[in-house]
Amino acid sequence: MGNTDIAAREEFYKPMLDTVYRVVRGGGRVIAGTDSPIFPFAIAFHAELQDYVNAGLSPFEALQTATTVAAEALGAASDLGSIEAGKLADLVFIDGNPLADIKNARNVRRVMKNGELYEMDVLMKE
Repeated sequence: MGNTDIAAREEFYKPMLDTVYRVVRGGGRVIAGTDSPIFPFAIAFHAELQDYVNAGLSPFEALQTATTVAAEALGAASDLGSIEAGKLADLVFIDGNPLADIKNARNVRRVMKNGELYEMDVLMKE
């Protein structure tokens, strides 16, 4: 992919990213997530978080679109969205600090689901 292709793609997405920024800064909700079967292993989800940061949100705000904001929008904030006593929590353990660089959220090493800890090599087996 040449620089011209990348520039054209960035120009195409700029209005959408500007809209995301304006919605959040205006007090609206933006929720991260994807049901795309085309991109495996949450690639689209992580690209979406990166897009939100590219739009001007902080990494913290981008992560909130997938956690607290999503839980609130679903009416499930009393059970989901943050790590607190009495709440349900599936956890993702990563290398690096996503608050310093949202790309670090891609460095998943372990997942805890329903109290069971899974290593990535087990999860990635077909």
